[in-house]
Amino acid sequence: MKNNEKHINNIVSEPRVKYGFVHKSEDEKLLEDISRPAIEKLQLFTQMLRRNAILNKAVISKSE
Repeated sequence: MKNNEKHINNIVSEPRVKYGFVHKSEDEKLLEDISRPAIEKLQLFTQMLRRNAILNKAVISKSE
């Protein structure tokens, strides 16, 4: 019986796992990005520029 009690205690004490999407605030994202290496910052910046260029080229058409 003691074996089962130990097993139950271990299950209860396990950390929770987050499922689904976790939304971070802008401040949390900035604080996380500050600690990134320089090359990752450069990659994020160029990715942002590419997205901006794509969105500027986008044409929205109205379908009837």
